Amino acid sequence: MPVEDPGRPNLPGRFDSRKIRWEQTVPMDWWRNNHKALRLPQAFTKTSGRFSGPDLPYGVLYLGANPVACFWESGLGRDLNARMPDDMAISESDLKSRWEYRLRIKAKGLRIFNGADATARRSIGAKTAACFSADHAVSRLWANALMNAGADGILYESTRHSPGQCLALFQTKAASACLSAVQRIGSSYDNSNLLAELFAEGVSIIGP
Repeated sequence: MPVEDPGRPNLPGRFDSRKIRWEQTVPMDWWRNNHKALRLPQAFTKTSGRFSGPDLPYGVLYLGANPVACFWESGLGRDLNARMPDDMAISESDLKSRWEYRLRIKAKGLRIFNGADATARRSIGAKTAACFSADHAVSRLWANALMNAGADGILYESTRHSPGQCLALFQTKAASACLSAVQRIGSSYDNSNLLAELFAEGVSIIGP
């Protein structure tokens, strides 16, 4: 009998919301990377993504634990990540068009699920971390199940070039009220650590 692939995601079934293991330690400080045209860095989205979609109960705000992971999880980073290896060029103007923000959340009382925690996954019947990191269609099913179970967000590990913890915050009343102290830091082009990481990944920066 063949051994099942340990990285294969399974679909959500019925689970007891009273037995969910919620994360007890959620960082306060997070980063957000978005286009300058988006005036509100705290804007939630229902655009199709890892844990968001037009048919889900709540919008989602995607945050990163550091600016580099946050960049790769944002629209500009996702576009780069989807290209062929010989097409890794980005313009200065594109980087200058992205603002980096530092946000603080008051997580006390929030029900945050940690998709990277094996014990938490067992509490809802998710067999592997791939349920939250592989196919987006599957991840959205788990997000939908957790939203309906009263979750305020999902912690997950970035699957892109730079590792780092990320947070998909759901647009619940509690989660919306937890956001505070939004600070604009500067553009992605002004972040020397990010530029160094991009160079290390073979990304070239071309003129305006």
